[in-house]
Amino acid sequence: MKDNRTSHYFHAEAHALAGKLKLPFEEQIKKQAFVKLEGPLADLPDEERAQRNYFSQHAKDFRLEGIISYTAAHTQVSGHTSDKHDGASVTLATSVVEDLNVLNVVTADRVVAQISTTHFPGEYSPHVTFLGTHFENLRIARHKAEPYLKLDLAGQRPADKDAMSVDQKTDLMSSVKAQYQRLKTALESLAGEDRKKMRLTDADGLLAKKYHGFILNHAEIQEQASTARKNDSKWDGVTCSLVENVEIKDISAKAADGKSIQIPPPAKSFGHVIHVPDFGNIFLAELTVNHNSYKLTMIRLELGCLAAGSASLSTCNVNGKGHP
Repeated sequence: MKDNRTSHYFHAEAHALAGKLKLPFEEQIKKQAFVKLEGPLADLPDEERAQRNYFSQHAKDFRLEGIISYTAAHTQVSGHTSDKHDGASVTLATSVVEDLNVLNVVTADRVVAQISTTHFPGEYSPHVTFLGTHFENLRIARHKAEPYLKLDLAGQRPADKDAMSVDQKTDLMSSVKAQYQRLKTALESLAGEDRKKMRLTDADGLLAKKYHGFILNHAEIQEQASTARKNDSKWDGVTCSLVENVEIKDISAKAADGKSIQIPPPAKSFGHVIHVPDFGNIFLAELTVNHNSYKLTMIRLELGCLAAGSASLSTCNVNGKGHP
């Protein structure tokens, strides 16, 4: 009788930082603390499987001049059969960045991205959990930022064996639809000048492209996902966020006359998106779901003014598929 473990192809990646700087100088930021797990493992000899089902990296004291720095980064990926569910395969990816500092504007004691999926025999879509994902002492221009993380965003996996998470009536897509509606409402409340600065009025702007204009065309998504699945090809997928809202708090201080005052934050936020004038846009816990993969980036930056470029911090990518 064939072992069910031979039916799964593992894939997981994690890195601490990647990006491209344009100003004040040009610099391609290669993936830092990068780890990758790929391939069928169960049909390997026990000793070789033990060497190939877990990888990790530990890095210290990264600094790109005075622009981006962290004191430590830890990444790990693993794949193994489940002790809880017969014949199921579990994949894990984790990325941790400690003592982060971006231009003295975005700082955090610790940023953690973590994804785990469980694939069941004969079912296309896995159960996914983001347990362990969090921010510690995230601050924007010294103001305490408290994101509300919805770690159960994906909900229950689709029941049908051929169903995908991006199908119209799944728990995930119901959550995405509600999130897009909240984002659209929040955007409409912003002043025109703010929308212009954030490229919200630009049809080719990154927000409009990445978030489907905050309108879900289920027929188009279904067609793209099905085509990518059939051809085993890449697709941009559906992007949303584990963060529903960010509260950025005032700073209490005393004026020269001794009176207590509240200093409001320079940043404006809606949903998981934060705009800081003279700095750029910050996207928190951004999740992209493809036909069979989950990619989580805890902080994505679009820098402008103080510096120009883009960067992603604490990123994990997990997928997997049946392997004859």
